[in-house]
Amino acid sequence: MITPEKIKQIQQQIKSGIPEGEVKNDLRKEGFSEEDINEAFKSKPYDMRSWYLFFANVFLGIALYLLVERQSLLFLLFAGGMFWAYYAERKRVEKINSKS
Repeated sequence: MITPEKIKQIQQQIKSGIPEGEVKNDLRKEGFSEEDINEAFKSKPYDMRSWYLFFANVFLGIALYLLVERQSLLFLLFAGGMFWAYYAERKRVEKINSKS
């Protein structure tokens, strides 16, 4: 079992410029299992929902302006795409959280 302190130490080593492969080899020499090493190098999934929602609203504002001024639907399509991406991301994050 790898401790949170050891994970922080590994992250500091990588930030200081030590190659990831070298750090993994050092952990193997210290006796850590491959499962522990993979746990230490596991990346955090990013949550982009707030960005999708923000840009969907920005595009919607632009779309409403352009719809009144120029009768253009292009940004309305962009806004719809961003709202779709927001709901898809929301569903993906809920699925990940339900597994945990």
